[in-house]
Amino acid sequence: MSEEAEPTRRRRRQPQKPPEPQGSPVKGAILVVVAVVIGLVLLRDDGASTAQVAVGAEDNPADAEDTDTTSSTTSTTAAPRPSSEVKVLVANGSGVNGAAGAQTTELEALGYVTANPTDAERVTATVIYYTDGYEPEAKALATSIGADESAVAMIPTPAPVGDTQLSNLLIVLGPDLATSG
Repeated sequence: MSEEAEPTRRRRRQPQKPPEPQGSPVKGAILVVVAVVIGLVLLRDDGASTAQVAVGAEDNPADAEDTDTTSSTTSTTAAPRPSSEVKVLVANGSGVNGAAGAQTTELEALGYVTANPTDAERVTATVIYYTDGYEPEAKALATSIGADESAVAMIPTPAPVGDTQLSNLLIVLGPDLATSG
């Protein structure tokens, strides 16, 4: 008898199972809890004080304290900044030609930083507008140009001029203080 070659049987491969995930759901949950706790600690407001620095304040906060002891009132009005630290824009609302330019020249002589004079809609009296934090400077400016302190107001939105040129104060010059230039 001759030896016959036996047919080779092929084995079917079993489908492979997907690999088991690395780690466990418990580890994932712990990681999420730790992240939440860290987030809460970072966002927590425990009432700790933070330093607040005013624009134009001295380098040493102790030097910036109000040392005015002549008044017995509880007013917290700060002293105005020097004129060299205040930018003023004069807008002519008087109808008098050259009035804004003439007022700008006078302000420069007083030491103010000035913007390019411009025009505004007509007003019946001069108004001095201030940006946030510049009320004392506006009142000092009103006194120096002969305007009534009641003419001082917070600048409205929108401003009475198209471009305030990054000024701290805006004078809309009325016929009461306008002089031609």
